[in-house]
Amino acid sequence: MARQFPIVIKEMSEDLLQVKLKEKEIDCPYFFWQLSQHILKSQNNLEVVPGEDSLVIQFNPLLQDREEIKEEIYKQSKSIDASLNNKVERSITVPVCYDNEFALDMKHILSHTGLSRSEVIVEHCQRDYEVKMIGFTPGFVYLGELSEKIKLPRLTNPRPLVPKGSIGIANNRTGIYPIQGPAGWSIIGRTPINLFDTKRNDPFLILPSMEINFEQITKSEFNAMLRD
Repeated sequence: MARQFPIVIKEMSEDLLQVKLKEKEIDCPYFFWQLSQHILKSQNNLEVVPGEDSLVIQFNPLLQDREEIKEEIYKQSKSIDASLNNKVERSITVPVCYDNEFALDMKHILSHTGLSRSEVIVEHCQRDYEVKMIGFTPGFVYLGELSEKIKLPRLTNPRPLVPKGSIGIANNRTGIYPIQGPAGWSIIGRTPINLFDTKRNDPFLILPSMEINFEQITKSEFNAMLRD
């Protein structure tokens, strides 16, 4: 028999519900992503926003019954097998160029950590990351856990714009900016691969349940991959 996740549903407002686990210490990195997908398949007229430790659901209180929605959430949560939740479905290696042209905040990172450039790159590359959640912008992935040696706070003055493919670090997370946009994290490098493409059947290249690692590449390799 499948092991289940006990949940609680909190009414945040007249049109918002929040789903959390009853037991906070349960290790379930992909549960809320899975639950969001199950709910959307059964109720495609809802807005769902999965996070690391919760799921927020928006509905129309004039057209939809709150109690029926809650009942459906409980039903869908019971269909997820907890024993399979930690299974990594796919590993992806993301190439990164750490040259100064791409590592916009490398000087700041070196000053804050006291490490050399090569040491920072090693700390960023030599570990496997879980996809904790996706959000902020389409396809932006929050990856963890970051090495203790290169943890640093968010930027005091966020940038209004960073190029597509920029890779940032902040606190215990590293993330990839799939499209050009604002950024409050320190930029450590850039990848030439396209993480978000609306022309693909599934526009997201990286999803929860995947394992990510980074591999250093040269600028010439970066440019060659960009042309492909």
